[in-house]
Amino acid sequence: MKNINKNGDPIGYAAIIERCNLSVIPHFRSSYIALQGGRKVIRSKKTTDYIYDKNYALDPGAGLLEHIAFALKHEGLNLEIIKACLEHIKPSEVEKYVLSQPAGKYARMIWYLYESFTGAVLRIPDLEQGSYVPLLNPKDYYTSKPIKKQRYRIHDNLLGNFTWCPFVRRTPMLEQYENKQLDKKAQAVLKKYPHNIQERAASYMYIKETRSSYALEHEQPTQSRMQNFIKLLINADMIEHLNKPILVELQNNIVEPRFANNDYRSTQNYVGEGGVTGNQIIHYISPKPKDVPLLMEGLLAAMDRMVASEVSPVIIAATVSFGFVYIHPFDDGNGRLHRFIIHYLLRITQFIQSNTIIPISATMLDDRTSYDDALECFSKPLLQVLSDYAIDSSGKLLVRPDTLGYYQYIDCTAIAEYLFECLETTINTQLPKELLFLVSYDKTKSALQNIVDMPDNKIDLFIALAVQNKGHIAASKRSNIFFMLTDREVSDMEHVVQKQMAHLLKD
Repeated sequence: MKNINKNGDPIGYAAIIERCNLSVIPHFRSSYIALQGGRKVIRSKKTTDYIYDKNYALDPGAGLLEHIAFALKHEGLNLEIIKACLEHIKPSEVEKYVLSQPAGKYARMIWYLYESFTGAVLRIPDLEQGSYVPLLNPKDYYTSKPIKKQRYRIHDNLLGNFTWCPFVRRTPMLEQYENKQLDKKAQAVLKKYPHNIQERAASYMYIKETRSSYALEHEQPTQSRMQNFIKLLINADMIEHLNKPILVELQNNIVEPRFANNDYRSTQNYVGEGGVTGNQIIHYISPKPKDVPLLMEGLLAAMDRMVASEVSPVIIAATVSFGFVYIHPFDDGNGRLHRFIIHYLLRITQFIQSNTIIPISATMLDDRTSYDDALECFSKPLLQVLSDYAIDSSGKLLVRPDTLGYYQYIDCTAIAEYLFECLETTINTQLPKELLFLVSYDKTKSALQNIVDMPDNKIDLFIALAVQNKGHIAASKRSNIFFMLTDREVSDMEHVVQKQMAHLLKD
């Protein structure tokens, strides 16, 4: 049934979805031929519609391949929609289309995509001349180093491969963030402080990052699990190559032994709430267990390709870490590993220097809503198309249709913007805050010792209790813990805390 749209007749991806009745995650934009009037762009919170005048209309008898060509020219590359569409097209139709314009840029792209998706070799001779064309326009997308595909004279510059491939569009926000050179800004913040302060701050920030990462999942880890995660963060750049055995080992280190996996998960997992079986609100459905090995193989290959191509470290960290948590390859620990991967990739790409950490999980925790919004960039559109599932009396979820295609080609643009924003906030606030705290703490402690030469543990406790109580020692603490001090000594010591730690007392 034709979709009636007030904007006009669909063209490109919108037409393909309608004609083939595809169940796919919508493209970031849709195109229409205006019934009347000229070109315009209609933006809403969720979609952007591009309205073209009738000069852009295809011939009345245009087929799906013409719509793919229009989409490639005007709307960018969407592998999920193209792959699903090509399943409705006979090899002979593709051969006829390509042979009618063998030098055509978009015909060659379609040819390459068809053979890559299907594994078939069409009866079309290799091209022997002509310039190479990029699969992705580097002006519009972040790309990897191109791989020459001589048969088609195509430069494959995807961030990943046809098993798993993220897409990140070059938005004004991302280009502004790249120009800010946040890695150099972080180094500049650190250089303002002595080396011993930097080292002590790193120790505190490893602890803070660990606690925040667990807190994002509403968990309170045991001391041993805390120490395990801290060790992983400290030694992140000691991992020469992140692969399946390493990921399994990492998962085993951060979860309780009874929830450790020796392979990727074999059960269907999901994120929901409600408690009463059958009435749960589903927030996210992970890929089917049978699809996880293929998706993880593709994700790890994409990571290697991006690192070798020297793609922006933040783009790599955003696409791989969020891709990992969307695949959810283990029964437990996926969220913590997702955030560990951010640190690992920022470290091995030298965005963050060795023995340094930027406590990004603390920033995520401070604004949990924005973190959830970033996760929902994919989960919400997914649940709009993945609706054929059921939960039985034991809470087991059954997903009926084939869902692999939903998870293979994710638009990570908004996610990359979010991670850049988190890093900037962390570098501008969390990092200086930790460094300033240590400097202030040392000055406070020295001044307090000049008033009363107390044991270190007593001075530390005095500072902690005073900071917690806006610069004052509560009466009960005064009588039970610091009964040996005179009122004048307590008053003078409180004044020191109020002066030296003023920036903390405002929080």
